[in-house]
Amino acid sequence: MSRRKHFKGICHDILQNFTSRNNDFDGYWAPGQYVSLLNRIGERQIQFDLKNSMVVPDGTGFTSSASFYRAAIYRLMEAHAMPQAWFADAAIKLSIIASAKAACEIEIVSDLGRIYRSNIIIDVRPHDPLLEMRRAGGFGPQIQKVTTSN
Repeated sequence: MSRRKHFKGICHDILQNFTSRNNDFDGYWAPGQYVSLLNRIGERQIQFDLKNSMVVPDGTGFTSSASFYRAAIYRLMEAHAMPQAWFADAAIKLSIIASAKAACEIEIVSDLGRIYRSNIIIDVRPHDPLLEMRRAGGFGPQIQKVTTSN
């Protein structure tokens, strides 16, 4: 029997996926790219509005990430036989909290207004293509198969 409390597990699963070392965006680790962008534009937080597939700050080029995680929520809801009408809103936030640390949080809001959350602190360096090897398409899992670069 499906229940809205499954959103708690979905939050955990999505956030683990988001912070995974396999979360690539254009062949590089996505959280490192997010931190690099934030440092470049002088911001401390990036937010993925999953309901509307938007990113704040706007114009970052990461809207496909928001779309990917929105679809992931729907896939997990389907796996739990949850009606899509139960999903009201969701957001993932990555905030820089130290030079090599970031706080990641997801919130999912149900149709009844209940908020489900999960958070984690990760070690993350800003993306540097001179120090990192790009993941080729022929090996290893890639979570986000995106071909646009930032």
